[in-house]
Amino acid sequence: MPDYPSPRQEFALFRHEPELVYLDSAASCQVPDEVLSAYLNYYQHGHANAHRGSYPLAQQATAALENARASLATFIGATSSQIAFTPGATYSINLLANGLELDWQAGDEIVVSRAEHHANFLPWQRLAQRYGLRLRWLDLDPRSGVLTENWREVITPSCKLVAITLASNVTGQILPVAEIARHARPFGAVTVVDAAQAVGSVPLDVVALQCDALTFSAHKMYSVTGCGVLYVSDALQARLQPLVVGGGMVTRVEEHSAEWVSGVHALEAGTPNTAAIIAGATAAQWLRAQRERGLTGYLQQLTQQLREQLQQRNWLQLLPYQGDALPLISFYAPNIHAFDLASFLAEHAIAVRAGSHCAQPLLRYWQHEAVVRVSLAAYNTAADCERLCAALDEACQLFAESD
Repeated sequence: MPDYPSPRQEFALFRHEPELVYLDSAASCQVPDEVLSAYLNYYQHGHANAHRGSYPLAQQATAALENARASLATFIGATSSQIAFTPGATYSINLLANGLELDWQAGDEIVVSRAEHHANFLPWQRLAQRYGLRLRWLDLDPRSGVLTENWREVITPSCKLVAITLASNVTGQILPVAEIARHARPFGAVTVVDAAQAVGSVPLDVVALQCDALTFSAHKMYSVTGCGVLYVSDALQARLQPLVVGGGMVTRVEEHSAEWVSGVHALEAGTPNTAAIIAGATAAQWLRAQRERGLTGYLQQLTQQLREQLQQRNWLQLLPYQGDALPLISFYAPNIHAFDLASFLAEHAIAVRAGSHCAQPLLRYWQHEAVVRVSLAAYNTAADCERLCAALDEACQLFAESD
């Protein structure tokens, strides 16, 4: 195991509940003290409405928000002028689906992958229904978990937009987003990347990914809820209309007309969630420091060890992945319902997720209704994995006796 100094004691939850095994970080990460302190400090010492007042406190709040914008832009290889703040990734994708002016014509195609979270599928499904568009799928091989070999044939000159997740929230499989974007660009198609699941585990670089838009939620990278980050390329900004209009995004309002401000600020109507934005930037700095200390290699090895332990239990079936993947494993027991298994683990202070994971098209395609998902993060240890496996063994014995 790589020499990685565990930050577990930096999390109040584990100081108060040392026996808790938290294995649901794919849904939401726990928040370290440093990030919570930044959040609280804003409300105690810097709370004012950013971009509104000329008094010192308001100017301080504005500076803090814009510094956070610059920090989060650097975190993903973008510039401040390309970053808009939203309530979360789901909002961001809906903003894109409702605001992109792509001259939609009946029969135009939107390509999505079978791995999509509902948040990066339902907005495009509704858009397709509205304009008579055709949805096409990039399928995943149920044996390997990777895209099927014919994926290039799906993206054709009829495609106007590709909506693709960087990594599956069910299997952890990382998809070849940059290659997909390169293939789509000659057709004039826009590439939108959902990085919500990947942001806590994979360094992001929008230039390397070659995407036109990318979004994630900060609560999946060790921060609080309420901060979504939306990257929009310079070229795409000219084709994107605001989803919400109101204060802070206009330069002039008349009785029968209005003019928006230029750039990403036009996407930020209303009072911003400055505290969550500051916390998100602090979390990015914290996460970068953890990666420098060896977090990535540590989680890769810990996940591999857990995978091997689970594979030794022949009554469990693991969902497939191949090559690069997140620290995430999903499995099922043919003779035990996923929810029963998760409930049993909960009784042993082990938090996992069971269900379709907002990815019903994928699970149905693979002929599953529900699976159990475990996801690892910086605060997890080998002892957590041992506790999980021991509890699973107890569950197997208990449910076998009850048959």
